[in-house]
Amino acid sequence: MTGCSRSGDGPTMAETPREAASQMEQAFRGASPEVRAAADAAAEAMRNGEFERAVVSLTAVKSAADVTLDQGLAVHSSTVTLEARLVSAMAAGDENARRAYDLLKAMKNK
Repeated sequence: MTGCSRSGDGPTMAETPREAASQMEQAFRGASPEVRAAADAAAEAMRNGEFERAVVSLTAVKSAADVTLDQGLAVHSSTVTLEARLVSAMAAGDENARRAYDLLKAMKNK
């Protein structure tokens, strides 16, 4: 069995960007085309290490009016996972991660 959560336990926190991306795709499979496109873009960006694009896409998904509880949990999990990855990359001197982290902080303050 594949997936990010155990049967019956509901959504769990993703441990890697790849897991977060899978959660996003699964949670938004039945969403409206616009929201699903943003969720898919966030998933692709997380998989490819495109930090700023991931933050922008997550922000678009988070601001959608018709997000369900499971979808909101997937966004939260992805945000937390992305933030941990950004902190790690910043510690290694990645300036792209620093810019994305600043964007993520701004998103969280909205």
